[in-house]
Amino acid sequence: MKYILCLALCLLFPLSATADALSSEARADIELSRALINDKRNTALAFNMSFTEAERIAFWPLYEQYRKAMDNVATRKLDVIIDYADHYDEMTEDKAAELLRRAMIYEEQALKVKQLYFKKFGEVLPPIKLGRLYQIETRMDNAVQMKLSEGIPLME
Repeated sequence: MKYILCLALCLLFPLSATADALSSEARADIELSRALINDKRNTALAFNMSFTEAERIAFWPLYEQYRKAMDNVATRKLDVIIDYADHYDEMTEDKAAELLRRAMIYEEQALKVKQLYFKKFGEVLPPIKLGRLYQIETRMDNAVQMKLSEGIPLME
Protein backbone atom coordinates (compact mmCIF):
# COMPACT_ATOMS: atom_id res chain seq x y z
CA MET A 1 0.00 0.00 0.00
CA LYS A 2 2.83 2.42 0.86
CA TYR A 3 4.34 2.05 -2.62
CA ILE A 4 1.00 2.73 -4.36
CA LEU A 5 0.26 5.81 -2.23
CA CYS A 6 3.76 7.20 -2.69
CA LEU A 7 3.76 6.59 -6.43
CA ALA A 8 0.40 8.32 -6.76
CA LEU A 9 1.52 11.30 -4.72
CA CYS A 10 4.91 11.57 -6.36
CA LEU A 11 3.37 12.18 -9.76
CA LEU A 12 3.77 15.79 -8.81
CA PHE A 13 5.95 16.08 -5.76
CA PRO A 14 9.69 15.61 -5.23
CA LEU A 15 11.14 12.93 -3.00
CA SER A 16 11.91 13.82 0.58
CA ALA A 17 14.16 12.29 3.18
CA THR A 18 11.21 10.24 4.43
CA ALA A 19 10.85 8.64 1.01
CA ASP A 20 14.40 7.26 1.04
CA ALA A 21 13.01 3.84 1.96
CA LEU A 22 11.33 3.55 -1.44
CA SER A 23 12.91 1.10 -3.86
CA SER A 24 15.03 2.28 -6.76
CA GLU A 25 12.23 1.07 -9.06
CA ALA A 26 9.70 3.26 -7.22
CA ARG A 27 12.08 6.23 -7.40
CA ALA A 28 12.55 5.72 -11.14
CA ASP A 29 8.77 5.58 -11.64
CA ILE A 30 8.33 8.73 -9.60
CA GLU A 31 10.99 10.65 -11.49
CA LEU A 32 9.56 9.59 -14.84
CA SER A 33 6.04 10.62 -13.80
CA ARG A 34 7.27 13.96 -12.52
CA ALA A 35 9.20 14.65 -15.74
CA LEU A 36 6.12 13.86 -17.83
CA ILE A 37 3.92 16.20 -15.79
CA ASN A 38 6.48 19.01 -15.95
CA ASP A 39 6.74 18.54 -19.72
CA LYS A 40 2.94 18.77 -19.99
CA ARG A 41 2.93 21.95 -17.91
CA ASN A 42 5.63 23.55 -20.04
CA THR A 43 3.95 22.49 -23.28
CA ALA A 44 0.57 23.82 -22.15
CA LEU A 45 2.15 27.15 -21.20
CA ALA A 46 4.21 27.47 -24.38
CA PHE A 47 1.20 26.62 -26.54
CA ASN A 48 -1.34 28.84 -24.77
CA MET A 49 0.54 31.88 -23.53
CA SER A 50 1.65 33.56 -26.81
CA PHE A 51 4.56 35.34 -25.15
CA THR A 52 6.26 38.30 -26.73
CA GLU A 53 10.04 37.97 -26.86
CA ALA A 54 10.46 40.22 -23.80
CA GLU A 55 7.78 38.31 -21.86
CA ARG A 56 9.33 34.97 -22.75
CA ILE A 57 12.79 36.05 -21.59
CA ALA A 58 11.42 37.35 -18.28
CA PHE A 59 8.85 34.58 -17.70
CA TRP A 60 10.68 31.26 -18.00
CA PRO A 61 13.40 31.81 -15.38
CA LEU A 62 10.77 33.13 -12.97
CA TYR A 63 8.50 30.17 -13.72
CA GLU A 64 11.34 27.75 -12.98
CA GLN A 65 11.80 29.45 -9.60
CA TYR A 66 8.08 29.18 -8.96
CA ARG A 67 7.97 25.45 -9.76
CA LYS A 68 10.98 24.82 -7.51
CA ALA A 69 9.31 26.73 -4.68
CA MET A 70 6.09 24.76 -5.18
CA ASP A 71 8.08 21.51 -5.23
CA ASN A 72 9.75 22.46 -1.95
CA VAL A 73 6.42 23.10 -0.31
CA ALA A 74 4.95 19.95 -1.87
CA THR A 75 7.64 17.82 -0.25
CA ARG A 76 5.74 18.30 3.00
CA LYS A 77 2.64 16.81 1.42
CA LEU A 78 4.64 13.77 0.37
CA ASP A 79 5.78 13.35 3.96
CA VAL A 80 2.15 13.51 5.14
CA ILE A 81 1.03 10.92 2.60
CA ILE A 82 3.89 8.56 3.47
CA ASP A 83 3.00 8.97 7.14
CA TYR A 84 -0.65 8.28 6.26
CA ALA A 85 0.36 5.12 4.38
CA ASP A 86 2.51 3.98 7.31
CA HIS A 87 -0.43 4.35 9.72
CA TYR A 88 -3.33 3.49 7.41
CA ASP A 89 -4.06 0.09 8.95
CA GLU A 90 -3.72 1.38 12.52
CA MET A 91 -5.07 4.93 12.27
CA THR A 92 -5.82 6.60 15.58
CA GLU A 93 -7.82 9.76 16.25
CA ASP A 94 -4.64 11.56 17.35
CA LYS A 95 -2.73 10.53 14.22
CA ALA A 96 -5.63 11.56 11.98
CA ALA A 97 -5.73 14.99 13.66
CA GLU A 98 -1.98 15.39 13.24
CA LEU A 99 -2.11 14.43 9.56
CA LEU A 100 -4.96 16.86 8.93
CA ARG A 101 -3.11 19.67 10.71
CA ARG A 102 0.02 19.02 8.64
CA ALA A 103 -1.98 18.84 5.40
CA MET A 104 -3.59 22.22 6.17
CA ILE A 105 -0.16 23.73 6.80
CA TYR A 106 0.91 22.49 3.35
CA GLU A 107 -2.14 24.05 1.73
CA GLU A 108 -1.49 27.38 3.45
CA GLN A 109 2.17 27.38 2.42
CA ALA A 110 1.30 26.50 -1.17
CA LEU A 111 -1.15 29.41 -1.30
CA LYS A 112 1.51 31.80 0.02
CA VAL A 113 3.98 30.69 -2.67
CA LYS A 114 1.33 31.14 -5.36
CA GLN A 115 0.43 34.61 -4.09
CA LEU A 116 4.10 35.65 -3.98
CA TYR A 117 4.91 34.39 -7.44
CA PHE A 118 1.73 35.56 -9.12
CA LYS A 119 2.59 39.03 -7.88
CA LYS A 120 6.01 38.61 -9.52
CA PHE A 121 4.45 37.21 -12.71
CA GLY A 122 2.26 40.31 -12.77
CA GLU A 123 5.40 42.41 -13.12
CA VAL A 124 6.35 40.66 -16.39
CA LEU A 125 2.93 39.75 -17.85
CA PRO A 126 -0.15 41.84 -18.65
CA PRO A 127 -3.32 41.00 -16.66
CA ILE A 128 -4.98 38.85 -19.34
CA LYS A 129 -1.89 36.67 -19.72
CA LEU A 130 -1.53 36.51 -15.95
CA GLY A 131 -5.12 35.28 -15.74
CA ARG A 132 -4.43 32.71 -18.44
CA LEU A 133 -1.34 31.52 -16.55
CA TYR A 134 -3.44 31.13 -13.41
CA GLN A 135 -6.07 29.15 -15.33
CA ILE A 136 -3.49 26.79 -16.86
CA GLU A 137 -1.74 26.21 -13.54
CA THR A 138 -5.06 25.62 -11.79
CA ARG A 139 -6.18 23.14 -14.43
CA MET A 140 -2.90 21.24 -14.22
CA ASP A 141 -2.95 21.23 -10.41
CA ASN A 142 -6.57 20.04 -10.37
CA ALA A 143 -5.89 17.26 -12.88
CA VAL A 144 -2.94 16.00 -10.84
CA GLN A 145 -4.88 16.29 -7.58
CA MET A 146 -7.76 14.31 -9.06
CA LYS A 147 -5.38 11.55 -10.18
CA LEU A 148 -3.75 11.49 -6.75
CA SER A 149 -7.13 11.28 -5.03
CA GLU A 150 -8.01 8.20 -7.05
CA GLY A 151 -4.98 6.38 -5.61
CA ILE A 152 -5.34 7.34 -1.98
CA PRO A 153 -8.01 5.48 0.00
CA LEU A 154 -10.24 7.29 2.48
CA MET A 155 -9.49 6.98 6.18
CA GLU A 156 -11.36 4.25 7.98
